[in-house]
Amino acid sequence: MEFRIKMPSAFLPILVILILFSSCAEDEIISVPQNNDIHLTDTSFLGSVSPGAIKLAADLAGYPQFLPYFKYSIELYKIEYHTTYRNKDIIASGVISYPVNEDIIFPIMLVGNGLIFADEDAPSSFKFPVRYTGFEFIGSMGYITLIPDMIGFGESKDLIYPIHNYEYSARTMIDFFYAAQEFIRDKNLKAGSKRFLTGYSQGAYIALSTLKMIESNPLSGIKISATAIGAGGFNLLDLFTSFMDENYYTAPSHLAILLSSYNVIYDWNRPLSDFFQEPYATMIPELLSGSLNREEIDAKLSFHLDSLLNPQFITDFKNGNETSLLQALAENSIADWAPKGELRIIHSLNDERIPVSDSQYTYEQMLNNGAENVSLTIIDTEGHINSGLEFIEMIIQWFDQKKE
Repeated sequence: MEFRIKMPSAFLPILVILILFSSCAEDEIISVPQNNDIHLTDTSFLGSVSPGAIKLAADLAGYPQFLPYFKYSIELYKIEYHTTYRNKDIIASGVISYPVNEDIIFPIMLVGNGLIFADEDAPSSFKFPVRYTGFEFIGSMGYITLIPDMIGFGESKDLIYPIHNYEYSARTMIDFFYAAQEFIRDKNLKAGSKRFLTGYSQGAYIALSTLKMIESNPLSGIKISATAIGAGGFNLLDLFTSFMDENYYTAPSHLAILLSSYNVIYDWNRPLSDFFQEPYATMIPELLSGSLNREEIDAKLSFHLDSLLNPQFITDFKNGNETSLLQALAENSIADWAPKGELRIIHSLNDERIPVSDSQYTYEQMLNNGAENVSLTIIDTEGHINSGLEFIEMIIQWFDQKKE
């Protein structure tokens, strides 16, 4: 239920947000709230990249049509900040990438990063040109871009990533936003009042969780102007059930991290053999240790769930006896609410990883709950990853129309 972009597809997350909200660069500067609760703890300079270097990387990645959009040199910093994990204060991290131009006021883009497994893939491990997510280069398009590592990576890499947890997904993003605001104030950056929120696949779950928390409990200094998400998994209970019924899933690494994570953060303390067959149950802790990427982990697992999962676990889940898991999936599903701000959802009819029915259900629930500013666009591109390019095109068209 996630999407991690690798070279040569590394530029897909950039393109996903290419033209988003580009009419906002001349907004008024706003003051940064002075919070008594200080989030920012440390910063470290990661480097600067010229638009020419970004264009070269984009061209090599196979996206020359997008070269005109990279306009500004960017500077990148790793940010370390306070957040909360299992009722304890921890230090987490992320990246801020911003355009270098003292005469222009730039909007802020808060990005939900795709699911990663290898420690070296954390956004704060940025090292151009050998290591980057692609999201960093949104800064070259004219956005102060905020990309949290998420718990389990960067400074918090010794913790297990709390995947598909509403509270941690949203809180990590919000705390990073506050830390970034302190950084923006300290650096005297010209940040406008527009704040945009986006993410694709796993990043879409993170982004929508963040929007829900912000709208449910209005927070000082955070108001999202518009949100765009693509092909995320929002109704977790139905999605997990559908995978079990189909007995086949192209991302077994996702099931490994999901069940391992819930086992820790909910203090189930069950042996992994309760969920997985051998030899997988014994292998999974090492597979998730941070040394392997998603493709390497998938290659060591089975795509057939009756081979991967414990047969008793499958039976108990289907019979409703895995009550703790069922409850956790239901609690962390984020489809059934009514966003107030403008939200656009895009999903491919032919997505093999996340069925389009998940976005359809989410959209219908939001309408039933009274949402008035939510739209759903269904495309027919083949595949979860390939549909990202069509997603880009639809987003560009949408914002072109909004600029008229």
